Amino acid sequence: MTAPLVLAGGLVFDGSGAAPFRADVAIDGHRIVEVGNGVDGERRIDVTGRTVFPGFIDCHAHVALGAPFRGLEEDAALTPTYLAFEAIASLRSTLDVGITTVRDGAGADAGHRQAVQDGIVAGPRILIALSQLSPSGGPYDARLPSGFDAWVHRPGIPSPVADGADALRAKVREYVQAGADVIKIFATGHLSMARDGARRSMFTDAELEAIVDEARRQGLRVMAHAHGSAGAAAAARAGAASIDHGFFLDDEALEAIEAAGSVFVPTLLASAGVLDMQEDPAERERSEAVASGHRDVVRRAHARGIQIAMGTDCPVTPHGRNLEELELLVACGLSPSEALVTATSNAARLLGLEAEIGRVQPGLRADLVVVEGEPLDVAGLAGRISDVYQGGKRVGPSTRG
Repeated sequence: MTAPLVLAGGLVFDGSGAAPFRADVAIDGHRIVEVGNGVDGERRIDVTGRTVFPGFIDCHAHVALGAPFRGLEEDAALTPTYLAFEAIASLRSTLDVGITTVRDGAGADAGHRQAVQDGIVAGPRILIALSQLSPSGGPYDARLPSGFDAWVHRPGIPSPVADGADALRAKVREYVQAGADVIKIFATGHLSMARDGARRSMFTDAELEAIVDEARRQGLRVMAHAHGSAGAAAAARAGAASIDHGFFLDDEALEAIEAAGSVFVPTLLASAGVLDMQEDPAERERSEAVASGHRDVVRRAHARGIQIAMGTDCPVTPHGRNLEELELLVACGLSPSEALVTATSNAARLLGLEAEIGRVQPGLRADLVVVEGEPLDVAGLAGRISDVYQGGKRVGPSTRG
């Protein structure tokens, strides 16, 4: 056959975890049509000395957020127009490092997704959560002791707070109506919550089961923000597709995740990013302990054989540094090949998109990244990217011709 476009003469890392092999990759329209040797093409691009990867997938980022931990007054003062332009910059930075699909953990709405789909804005394909469901008294219940409600309402994102199984089922339906592709929950609190909130569970077992069941009825999966062990284990037992972060997971929690078949999305760049922000010596020491413990969790999860998918929690670490997550995974004991699989085929399966993306394979979408240098060297990977293709079209990096 003769394909309209062939990336010829390079190596291919197909996303399966197999060793890179020499092959041409033929593209017709949005799809890969052939992977082999001596493929004919109307247009041939010589990629000799480079490696063709599947487009990378970030399973946990916040592309509509340009800066983490803004104060209430600063956040409330920003207009929707400013936030939209901020998101454009974040999306561009993410696409430029070869992230062609992202599961957004909160902040992006249906408009962001459609703007990318329609080609108005350059960015990765987005699966949106809108926000993360929270109980009363949870992380997104913004009522202050004074009685003032500090929640900043954004068009297109419903209030995320509800209590009880029936109310949470209704909230899932509301989120589906608003365009959610995934339901995100606070299985635990987070690091900045009082009374050791990061380790505290947020929902009852009955509430978690109702959320997961209703999401499944609507054809959606659940991603669970979970720092502490009890909340992570409960979310896994309830059927959450992924357990995200996992800063403080003990062996009992990892056992529950393993037994449930949930995917672990550790977001090592989140704990590393929090550490990078600290200037106060006491806070830095505390953050170093958190980051060190987090890395140990990932080592133990990997040793158990728990499936890991890449997520970054950017912009805790700024957008555009997403692929540094791979280096951190390797430092936790994954081989470079295993780390790359977390950002390709593992990630695609978690998102339910394995029939579309995550592999260099005929029939799948031509989301491809061409990288210079050693194919299995993840250090400094972003700086070696020469080309990013999305649906067969070259879309980046924007800094290169």
